[in-house]
Amino acid sequence: MSQAFKKQQKVLQDAKRDLLKTTKQAAAKLAREKKRLDAELKRINSRVKQNQARLKSKAGRLARTSKTMVEKTRRTLEVQVAKYKKMVKATREEARVVRNELGIVRRDLADARHHLSHALHIDRAIGKVEKAMARKLAARQK
Repeated sequence: MSQAFKKQQKVLQDAKRDLLKTTKQAAAKLAREKKRLDAELKRINSRVKQNQARLKSKAGRLARTSKTMVEKTRRTLEVQVAKYKKMVKATREEARVVRNELGIVRRDLADARHHLSHALHIDRAIGKVEKAMARKLAARQK
């Protein structure tokens, strides 16, 4: 009876240790992924701002161009403005995709932290049960 009880205790301790280890690793990995996606989103937002500034600059140049050069410059700048509009649209789409991925990672991180919290509560509950079982076993041996 004592050997079986000790084996069950060891299995319980191993399972508890594995659960805590896995949960902590998952939470850490998701935190790293969140950090990476946050940095990527920051870079993308910076590119959007740069492209918007370029678009504004080109549009401003178009407005200031002399009348003799207006038509030629207008066509050239319209092509460049269209190009920058496409770049802004593409970077906005990329930012949207990254935001979606970041939302998923944030939810997964919250879930992992929630499971870690539960695992720690389970660990405490198992400790209480083990103490109670040890007391009963000690009482039987006396």
